[in-house]
Amino acid sequence: MSKLGKICISGPIHRPWIEAELKAAGCELVLGKSYDDFPDFRYADAELAGLIGDAEILLVSSRDRVTGPVLGACPGLIAVVKPNIGVEKVAIQAATELDILVCNSPNPENFTGLAEAVVGLVVALMKRVKLNESRLRAGSWKSEKNFGELIEGKAIGLVGMGRVGREVARRFQGWGVRLLGYDPYVEGDKMKELGVERVLLDELLRLSDVVSLHVVGTAENTHMIGARELGMMKPTAYLVNTSRGEVVDEKELGRVLREGTIAGAALDVFEEEPLPAESPLRAVDPSRLILTPHVIGNSLAARDEGYRMAIESILSLLRGGVPPWVINSEAVPRWRDRMARVKREREA
Repeated sequence: MSKLGKICISGPIHRPWIEAELKAAGCELVLGKSYDDFPDFRYADAELAGLIGDAEILLVSSRDRVTGPVLGACPGLIAVVKPNIGVEKVAIQAATELDILVCNSPNPENFTGLAEAVVGLVVALMKRVKLNESRLRAGSWKSEKNFGELIEGKAIGLVGMGRVGREVARRFQGWGVRLLGYDPYVEGDKMKELGVERVLLDELLRLSDVVSLHVVGTAENTHMIGARELGMMKPTAYLVNTSRGEVVDEKELGRVLREGTIAGAALDVFEEEPLPAESPLRAVDPSRLILTPHVIGNSLAARDEGYRMAIESILSLLRGGVPPWVINSEAVPRWRDRMARVKREREA
């Protein structure tokens, strides 16, 4: 089979079928360092650009930042493809200016898994699972002061009513809770359909017994939950963040947890990943803070489906098609012109 195109996989995970399918389609592959084998490794811009070289597609891992300088140093690149949802580490504006498409893989199983995980974290926090397990393992037994709380009748505040936020709201229907939602980009009628009251962020923070974050990692949302916002929460309230680490000021969260300003928290995402050994979060009483390594909503089936979507996008792109999961759709017209020029040059 003739070569269809060259693909750089910046951080391949051990799934031989991915490479096999791409090679069977006629693709040439350049492989970077495996995320599993080198979890702390990060490419410098020059290193990543050197790895990409003259590849036409970059299948990028979640650990790697694709900056404007990287994109500018790779004139043959026509697309950056993510095998999952988040594209915060890709310089989308720079890609658009360079007529490079950015595609993600919004696998519905990701939303489902994450929504299920949020419910599980809320239950674990409010039923004080970690505290009581640690007491039992230490030889103690039950005590009234370590009893959990009834979830029914409580207020669950959802910050962000996108796909994950909506799935969480659906799963809490029938629990007898009051659902509050904040999202300046979602109309109240859309929330009402899910039994969610649309409120302002400050009101949500004051009223909620659990605040669960479901927002994207943008400059606008960086540290949207800081000292002021944490200070508005009830002393009996819990914070759950499964969205993006930079949304929460971790230093302030560690402080309020140590001081008892709020009752507890659960985090699956962090400002720096992997979580540094010197993070102030590691000094917090573990019975009041659940920490998981950006994995809580994952499943092997969901990850494989994300890669299948990514492969579908890659093969479509190399054949001149536009996949349905393009993030920077405004770049599509110029990208089509660019591909037409490349085709004419190859045929000349």
